[in-house]
Amino acid sequence: MSQLLLAILTLSGLLPNAKVLTVGADQDQQLCDPGEFLCHDHVTCVSQSWLCDGDPDCPDESDESLVT
Repeated sequence: MSQLLLAILTLSGLLPNAKVLTVGADQDQQLCDPGEFLCHDHVTCVSQSWLCDGDPDCPDESDESLVT
């Protein structure tokens, strides 16, 4: 459900800096662009400036898991 919501928000333009990667079974996983963080779901990249900002941007909230 959360991935569907992320996809809807991304496609609507409400999350213009987040992107969902498509990884085929026969191709290597694409990496995020420089300055981006790969969420622990291994499909979503978010800006590194969004890490530990108190607002979860990854569907699995892994961008906030690094907070110490």
